[in-house]
Amino acid sequence: MLVERRAELRRERGLEASVVAILTGHHGRVENAKGIDLRKAVRLAQAGRSLAPCGRQIRVDTTAFLRRARADIVVEVTPLRIAEEQAALDHIVAALSSGKHVITANKGPVVYHYRRLRDLARRKGVGFRYEGTVMDGAPVFNLFQETLRGAHVESFEGILNSTSNFILSEIEAGRSYEDGVEAARRMGFLEADSAMDLEGWDATAKACLIANVLMGGRLRPETVPRQGIAGISSARVQGARALSRRVKQVARGWREGREVRASVTVEELPLEHPLASVEGTSNALLARTDMLGELLVSERNPGLRQTAFALYSDLIAIHEGRLQA
Repeated sequence: MLVERRAELRRERGLEASVVAILTGHHGRVENAKGIDLRKAVRLAQAGRSLAPCGRQIRVDTTAFLRRARADIVVEVTPLRIAEEQAALDHIVAALSSGKHVITANKGPVVYHYRRLRDLARRKGVGFRYEGTVMDGAPVFNLFQETLRGAHVESFEGILNSTSNFILSEIEAGRSYEDGVEAARRMGFLEADSAMDLEGWDATAKACLIANVLMGGRLRPETVPRQGIAGISSARVQGARALSRRVKQVARGWREGREVRASVTVEELPLEHPLASVEGTSNALLARTDMLGELLVSERNPGLRQTAFALYSDLIAIHEGRLQA
């Protein structure tokens, strides 16, 4: 996205953006104070090669580098881990503590440490944005925290894991569960740790994230009732369809008195339900608010470009002084 839009950023936003370091788990870690050639970096990574030709090798550990790096913004996009302590948290804390803005698409640090990271960013006067953690580039946090200020989310339900929804759609079309999983893997939708998708961890983390950020909850994924689609039978999916119902994995959040609750379940929704028509890799969030009633946000068949847009929009927001959603 940044490769394509740098001229537009300069022309329309007055923002001259360059990447001065890239740190990866498989392609090496390099820095170049004059700016890394992103097209070259992408070509090397796609070919499975090291990024060494793009700059000087970074030899210190990542958190130490992030503290001393001469950069304005750190973008953290490491994979989701279900754990309170994780490297991504250390990365974000190091960046914020040293006065750098942070943009992340990693749900893990935010779901476990939202208040801590938000408050640290405020104390340091820097940006902390995370729109890409739920529903890729579709506005979820921006919608309620910026556009709909004053409207409070009372409950929500959504189809939040694109991979599970894609596999269920494949089964409904006549394929086996195993064929659906293989298709998701072949198309690049399945997480490296497939349990994140198939056993419901990704959807649960997203449900907790929405509940914690938009409803003031203090939920942790491992304490939330969770059902994944692992091993679901074709007979169940086809049987539901014959009864004018559709099998979907539904993430929910609601209030019980002063407590905020969440769950992820595999259900048979009637066709008239707003989430029943969400197919393939599409996802959707149905939020119920105190002021506006129900709002449905839906994203049709997102891919990596939509996730990239979330990071891009957060970059623009920070440049415009909107430091936190």
